[in-house]
Amino acid sequence: MAVTVRECYLFLLDNYHHNFVPPELPLDENVDGALRFLEKNIEKCMKNAAARPAVFKESSDMRKLFLEYRNRSIPFLEFAREIAMKRYEFKGRYEIFTSSDLFICVITNKEEEFLVGLEINCKEEMVHHVVQNEIGIQNNLLVHQSVLPKVSLSNSSFFMIDMDKLNLTILEGMTSSIDDDTFLYADKILECQTKISLKEAVRTAREVAEEVVEDHQLDKLHLIPAFERVIKETVNVGEDLDMGVIAEEVFFEAPEARLAYVEQLKGHGIDKPVINQNLVKMPLRKTQRLVTDTGIEITIPLDYYNNKEFVEVVNGPDGRLSIQIKNIGNIENK
Repeated sequence: MAVTVRECYLFLLDNYHHNFVPPELPLDENVDGALRFLEKNIEKCMKNAAARPAVFKESSDMRKLFLEYRNRSIPFLEFAREIAMKRYEFKGRYEIFTSSDLFICVITNKEEEFLVGLEINCKEEMVHHVVQNEIGIQNNLLVHQSVLPKVSLSNSSFFMIDMDKLNLTILEGMTSSIDDDTFLYADKILECQTKISLKEAVRTAREVAEEVVEDHQLDKLHLIPAFERVIKETVNVGEDLDMGVIAEEVFFEAPEARLAYVEQLKGHGIDKPVINQNLVKMPLRKTQRLVTDTGIEITIPLDYYNNKEFVEVVNGPDGRLSIQIKNIGNIENK
């Protein structure tokens, strides 16, 4: 994934001091590392499995304004300023008293063009301030508001609009108030209809799988790791997540469980393939960790865990379980 920022404006949304600072000029691309900082963080957001696909509602005012910008009826800065102003106003309305930097950019990725918004909360930090005069050198500490994104970008919000298809990707946390719970960018600012994210779908799918496995008295120690592996392998080759196909592969020996799984997922709103819009990848587990009710913990490489010649869980006549680790050439203390 090679993101290139073509044009960017930085808006300062300081709701703590009730100060909105819009720019008149784009970000200086000659500042060493500034654009690369943005490009790396945009790439992280695009790859985040928690990002939700979305489409504009037909009644969306921001959709109309975006089409005006795309048709060159208004300049990019006018569109960007409208988004930033709405974000600043809604932060105040929902009492989000933080200082944040909102970068609104036009980017290219794999020869496709997107409009991107990345908002990162500023943090209060102490910085050194060295004063040198005739008397001598004085070292002080000053309070400074700086942009310090975490590796996970958990303190950030992100949206991306496909310039050609008008599809959106939105990554943000829910905002709660006395009146309602809402996603400010998706529901209030851009006015979109969002779909379930891959992360939400995988979590729900696993919870339902565990319920079905328990209800049908299937082998949980074998089926749940197999379920996770099939899901992540499907995502990592760039395919959408079709739970019906996943169920056929995982529950092929238990057709009743397969049907129950698909039906229960429909009750959670997952009745169609979950879109992998940005070709997100999910880390594959390399080991399986088992924890017994007696406190024993065992970590087994998945290649061996799935092979009964090396590892086997045996049901005893009294209902208790045994774990057999076989074909071992040597054992060492670590």
